[in-house]
Amino acid sequence: MFAFSLDTGEETEIITYIDDAKNLESNETNLGYRELRLINVHDVEKLKYEIEKATKLYDNNGYIHMLDKDKSIVTSTFISKVRIIKSKKNNITLNGYVWHPPKGFLKAWKMYLNNEITEKNTWKKLDKDELQGWLVFTGCVRRPEIDRENIIIQLDGNNFHNLDELFCTLGEEVNGIAGYFGRQLSALYDCLCGDFGVKSIAEITWHNHERSKKLLKKNFDKIIDIFNKFNIRIILK
Repeated sequence: MFAFSLDTGEETEIITYIDDAKNLESNETNLGYRELRLINVHDVEKLKYEIEKATKLYDNNGYIHMLDKDKSIVTSTFISKVRIIKSKKNNITLNGYVWHPPKGFLKAWKMYLNNEITEKNTWKKLDKDELQGWLVFTGCVRRPEIDRENIIIQLDGNNFHNLDELFCTLGEEVNGIAGYFGRQLSALYDCLCGDFGVKSIAEITWHNHERSKKLLKKNFDKIIDIFNKFNIRIILK
């Protein structure tokens, strides 16, 4: 379930609940002007009234919130200059400038809320273009409280086929089911600096590394260079 609220700068006040929201995600840009479809809006008239009132005051910024089963907010998408452009029965089409999460982000949240993430490699149920969304999700939901030191991990090149899948695998090897440990090379460097589940990694054994080297190309050497900068012992098999 979803909900809509205006950005008043004060405590969130839900205007209406919504069964589903479409077109919130994008892999092309973090911010873009687009149409959003709200499916089965519970209080259409209140939504119309509040947005129209806010538009007259040039204060028509708002959020579409994803909710859990208790109707608590778990994540929100910000929309500026929001307007209603179409209304048909209980379905509303809005447009505005949307701060997009990557594709797959909301799907991962739904899986989490439905208790479907119970083992490693659940990310393999997502499509290739949804993996950045999965990685952003894991960065939001999985933040270990204890930083471990000098850990030893195993990577198997047969478990991943591209850079996004490598980060999905690495996150789980370091921090367990749906674990996060970077989603791009710069983020991997940041994670190795601490505060992401480990203070240091002592050793990485990379099985089937030749396959990884072929698939990752230049990124393979860049990853090895990052590991070397943190004095990690690398065993290539």
